[in-house]
Amino acid sequence: MRKAIIVDDHPFILASVRLLVINAGFEVVAECGNGIDAVQQCQKHQPDLMILDLAIPGLDGLDVIRRLKEKEIPTKIIVLSSQQSEQFTLRCLQAGAVGYVSKKDNLSILTDVINAAMAGYSFFPQLTLDAGENTFFTGEAQKLAALSNREMMVMKYLVNGLNNKQIAESLSLSEKTVSTYKSRVLEKLNVSTVLALAEMAQRHEIE
Repeated sequence: MRKAIIVDDHPFILASVRLLVINAGFEVVAECGNGIDAVQQCQKHQPDLMILDLAIPGLDGLDVIRRLKEKEIPTKIIVLSSQQSEQFTLRCLQAGAVGYVSKKDNLSILTDVINAAMAGYSFFPQLTLDAGENTFFTGEAQKLAALSNREMMVMKYLVNGLNNKQIAESLSLSEKTVSTYKSRVLEKLNVSTVLALAEMAQRHEIE
């Protein structure tokens, strides 16, 4: 039987996704609530499929994808996230994920996405047809595209009201490092306050 790992720190999502993955013909060999465990369990089990949230403790989802690709583990990764932003979707595609499903959609769509992924297809409905190849943005979107993946995750936590200490705990970083990332984000986006940052995030569906 094909093997799958589910990575999410919300018990309800885990339970719902587990049922869908099992119904799609997979054995769920591990469930993880943080990115560090996700990488370790993927190395251990070498699963055919991983369902991965982006906003997880330890290592964020983008870091998990990057590390698994660096280790050349051939697991097909489908991101399941509350984010609907094209910025995050494109980053997942570029990192090596094969699909992106919003938690705001009916989760039953995940079965079709899994089947498509295992047949060799990709699923990124948030992206325009040429977004995978054309990474040129204008104005604010261009500035957002210039942020590193870690800076994007710090921005996400900031606009959700987390302070430096809370972000540091979520990403397993020091408060000083988070403060540095925060300063870089504000500078690169040419905004001076977290409120202005939140307004920009809202315009680009980053939440």
